[in-house]
Amino acid sequence: MRNANHRACTEALDAMRCAALEVLPAHCPRAVVIYGSFGRMRQKASSDVDVLVIGEYSTRALRRLTDAIIAYSRERGLALDEEVPYANKVLVDWEELESAGSCSVFSGSPRLVPVRRHPDFLASKYMRARLFVTGVLAQRTLAWSEDVTRLEAVRARAQAGLVLAAVDDLRALEVEVDEDAVVEYLMGQGVSSDDWLGFEPDPATLRHVQAFVERTLRANLLTSTPRGGTDE
Repeated sequence: MRNANHRACTEALDAMRCAALEVLPAHCPRAVVIYGSFGRMRQKASSDVDVLVIGEYSTRALRRLTDAIIAYSRERGLALDEEVPYANKVLVDWEELESAGSCSVFSGSPRLVPVRRHPDFLASKYMRARLFVTGVLAQRTLAWSEDVTRLEAVRARAQAGLVLAAVDDLRALEVEVDEDAVVEYLMGQGVSSDDWLGFEPDPATLRHVQAFVERTLRANLLTSTPRGGTDE
């Protein structure tokens, strides 16, 4: 089963890479990220394939890439998921992705909030930026890129931003901030991953989250804060 899943995931990545190369102009670096269950190689027969293509944005390219994803899915009997409209999740340029990766979309208090299953919310600019962070950049994924360094930099920034947003929320709640508390908060504390930040409760995803939480806290010199204490 694992070999079959791996083969199906790599085939999906290769097909979407070919689509990106055919549709998008070469003067801008192109990249493809397979995320969701296919990106984690944990898909089931009922799964849909989640694809984000990065490159020069145009409505024509968006339409052609959406058609390619739908055709690929139908040929293989995969589900189609339009809860978040394809127009809001298939194609992004580097500048918009880098802006999303800053995590500025997570403002206010609390900074991290559940998803609302309302069409207007799912089609919103907020959901688009949120999806790029919590669905793609912070997750375990399969990716191909003509600019690997740039993509990895955006991923690292998004992961760090998500951790720091969690730290802000925990401190606002006067919860002691340490690696375990941040990981537990990001993993949802029992809230469904679909309604929270998308991190599935499987061992590989947990290790992935633990790794970037540890890396971020150490890089930012954030140590445990006593309950009700102040920062130095």
